[in-house]
Amino acid sequence: VTVRLTDCTLSLRLPRHAPPPGADSGEWRLLPRVYDLEGRNHNDNVMPSQSWLYEGIIARAWAFYGPWFTGCMGNVHFSLVGLRLSQPNPQINFLHPRALETGALGHVTAGWGHHTCGNKPYYQAPLNWTPLEYLPLPTVRFDMRRVIQAGELERFVFFPVGRDKLIKISFVCNQYATGTQEEIDARISPEPMLELVENILDSLQVTPSPELQREVDAVREAYPDAAVSPDCPPLDWPAHVDRDGLTILPYDEKLYAQPVR
Repeated sequence: VTVRLTDCTLSLRLPRHAPPPGADSGEWRLLPRVYDLEGRNHNDNVMPSQSWLYEGIIARAWAFYGPWFTGCMGNVHFSLVGLRLSQPNPQINFLHPRALETGALGHVTAGWGHHTCGNKPYYQAPLNWTPLEYLPLPTVRFDMRRVIQAGELERFVFFPVGRDKLIKISFVCNQYATGTQEEIDARISPEPMLELVENILDSLQVTPSPELQREVDAVREAYPDAAVSPDCPPLDWPAHVDRDGLTILPYDEKLYAQPVR
């Protein structure tokens, strides 16, 4: 598929949509237009800070089956989303690798860092932090896992497509079993799902417009040693993000609580 954005073009190889039987389709069909990534608000429950706008571009799902008569054993859901800050910030330039990192960590904290089970965080991220150096723009890949309940892995890829715009690619891999992660992996191997994920990522190509390439070159000339960090420890969740979408704050369940009516 080919995704046309205002300042660049993305292409990647995706299998046809093949969700589990009886499940919500979860498909977003790619439209024959140029996406400007103006974005819309998230649901308050998804992102209490309302600090990021998003535009869903394409989403598909693929079911994984076991031997005969064992049925569906797992599922991978893919989505490609455009992001921008709800409050424009002229001081941030996501084309700089460290600004990209700040944006990626701010976004995942805004979306998932506030979820708790008792006093414990429901999710842990980033895990397996990896710079992707084969693309022409600074790019980072990392994982997120549920702390409370095993059997789900979410893999993210973030890269800029403008000084104020990001692309987020996410894969949610579910294994339909219970137990610890080791027990689940022994019953349902995650390898076929992860192989699909990596094949899709290996097919990703990004072609900046001449204007965007000039901006990228200007950042590299001004900051020749700038690069995505080689590693990043998990964040101290639960946590919130300020309205700026970037500043991570200590968790406070009352911070973005809805008024009682």
